[in-house]
Amino acid sequence: MKNLTIEWKHYDKQGKTCIRCTDTGKSLRQLFTEIGDLPELKDVKISFIETKLSENQMSESNSLLLNGVPIEDLIGATISHNACDSCSDLADSDCYCRAVTVENITYESIPVELIKKAVLKVLNAPDSNKLKGVNMNIQVLGSGCPTCKKLHEITKQAVKELNLSVEVDYITDVTKIIEMGVMSSPVLAVNGKPVMVGFTPDIDKIKGAISMGIINSNTSGGCSCGGNC
Repeated sequence: MKNLTIEWKHYDKQGKTCIRCTDTGKSLRQLFTEIGDLPELKDVKISFIETKLSENQMSESNSLLLNGVPIEDLIGATISHNACDSCSDLADSDCYCRAVTVENITYESIPVELIKKAVLKVLNAPDSNKLKGVNMNIQVLGSGCPTCKKLHEITKQAVKELNLSVEVDYITDVTKIIEMGVMSSPVLAVNGKPVMVGFTPDIDKIKGAISMGIINSNTSGGCSCGGNC
């Protein structure tokens, strides 16, 4: 049985949220009511996490993560922030909330069809037990600074928690970063493709980036940075 964890992050003030987050919540409820009609989810254990954000976390509001992978990475979307009158009314100040753009269409709330698409994509991730012995390369590339070294250590822990039998290479040759088309560091790469640029101490995000890299390596073979490299 596969596991699927859906985390929904949204602004909350005394139990109230904005209109676009409310509509995303409705999409999630619709998804859960339709789960029985989706044969792909027949043998999937689904967990749901609702993370309520404060005003200083507004930039993350109305975001979805599936097994730690942002929905925009799974569906090839871009993220922008535009004015949200509803949040502004709640916060008593000007607020700018996330919007998702797919194929030149911008969605302020996330429709159920996009969530379904992301669910099916993340479920294509190979089971970690099946990856044992598979040729896979995970690298952290940087200048040798403390931040790069820290990312290397956290990545090794992430690989361990993902039950992957693979070493994490640490490369300080800056020309290798440039060859990937990236102009900043540190870089996390899976099978030679950048999956994350910049440092984060969030091990779940690193695990999500690695999982996304594995998904793309076993499907399109394209860059899996989600348009961030």
